Amino acid sequence: MNKTKTKQLTKRQSQILNYVKTYLEKHEYAPSFREIASGLKLSSIATISDHIQNLKEKGYLTSAKNLARSIQLTPTWDERTFSIPLLGTVVAGSPIQAIRTHETINIPRDMMKPNVFALKVRGDSMIDDGIYEGDYVIIEKIVEPKNGDIVVSLLDNENVTLKRFFKEKDHIRLQPANSNYAPIRVKQVTIQGRVLGVIRKFA
Repeated sequence: MNKTKTKQLTKRQSQILNYVKTYLEKHEYAPSFREIASGLKLSSIATISDHIQNLKEKGYLTSAKNLARSIQLTPTWDERTFSIPLLGTVVAGSPIQAIRTHETINIPRDMMKPNVFALKVRGDSMIDDGIYEGDYVIIEKIVEPKNGDIVVSLLDNENVTLKRFFKEKDHIRLQPANSNYAPIRVKQVTIQGRVLGVIRKFA
């Protein structure tokens, strides 16, 4: 592969590339620079142009010269990984206070969405769902999960836990996937996101 296509992206370049991908999938045509700026809440069209040019030079995007809305993903897009924030640790066990970090983690294309982040798993309450201590869960930010979704829940405005979500008649049940743990039953809970996938590192 051409070495220019293996260069790392900056955080802003990743955001722009992911915005372009999502826009193309939704509309089937490319966004304008102004739409990219608006979508990412940026004020400088010139800055967007510079980032797009850098993404072309790194092999992620291509476009026709002097033709509006001609930005396209390169054919090697499927080989890409994307850097997302690793926001801290979530407990698959008894809830604890979240531990924040400033790290990032690379994820494959099929896990990429506009609002995703990663958390490192501590504990074993979700092992029957294939989520083990030391794994990284990829989380999509949502506020209204469906019954059965594996979610990151914030309890008492400070403690987080990873469980399956079930809305019952008069309470919410956060169900572990390990018979050694009892369900957590609460009247109210803040959902920080649902699990899209799991990444496991063996090194």
